[in-house]
Amino acid sequence: MLVKSVAVVALLSAFSFSSNASEKSICGQTDDRLPSTDSKIARALDSRTGSGGCTVTMIGRSCAISAGHCKSVLKIAEFNTPMSDSRGRIQHPGVEDVYEIDQESIVYKNGGVGNDYAVMRVLPNNVTGEYAGDVQGHYNVSFDMPAKGDVIRITGYGLDRNDKERNLAQQTHTGEIKTTSSRSGRSTMSHVADTMGGNSGSSILKESTSEIVAIHTHGGCSSRGGSNSSTLIAEHQILKDAITACLATEPQD
Repeated sequence: MLVKSVAVVALLSAFSFSSNASEKSICGQTDDRLPSTDSKIARALDSRTGSGGCTVTMIGRSCAISAGHCKSVLKIAEFNTPMSDSRGRIQHPGVEDVYEIDQESIVYKNGGVGNDYAVMRVLPNNVTGEYAGDVQGHYNVSFDMPAKGDVIRITGYGLDRNDKERNLAQQTHTGEIKTTSSRSGRSTMSHVADTMGGNSGSSILKESTSEIVAIHTHGGCSSRGGSNSSTLIAEHQILKDAITACLATEPQD
């Protein structure tokens, strides 16, 4: 999905980055994201020399999740990424932290708010032969319904207009769940954690359990209010089935 906002297009041009995501947004007057080093969460690129993309999270030895509208950049998953340079250009990790995504394995839907997801298999590292989930770790997915007011955490690789070294590098923020809803094949959860373009596909963790409850996909916050949106896992049967099928067929030693 191409960014339509003129302001965001100008920002992307300044960082020489073409987003495959909807506009993401900061909730309130300030960007409260902080640098993070979560090895379970990767930056998705369209190639090993890509300049930016989306976010992927490991949920098993080889299984991972992201957003469906990120499909075009779900080629490479980079873990343990460095900060960007002084001009905001991403820096790549060592080859031992770069993995290819199995294109034939991707199950996805780019169906808008509440129906936007991707489940995929990450191939073993072509240098070490190890699976990402074994080396980097993974989060468990919860099929339980979260509650309004629960604190959630989003970690990902969003743009940063304030600090170029943080631009498209991993950052994290917490916020509350505002609403949940499910109808007509859509299952949506809104929240007020800060995000920007590049955060698409970020897993949303329930802070009290560190389990994934949703996938971040769309913006909607502003300095005056609003909320960002995600695909809620608990009420989305097709997504739950895709996750279950991937985990049930994980490679064995």
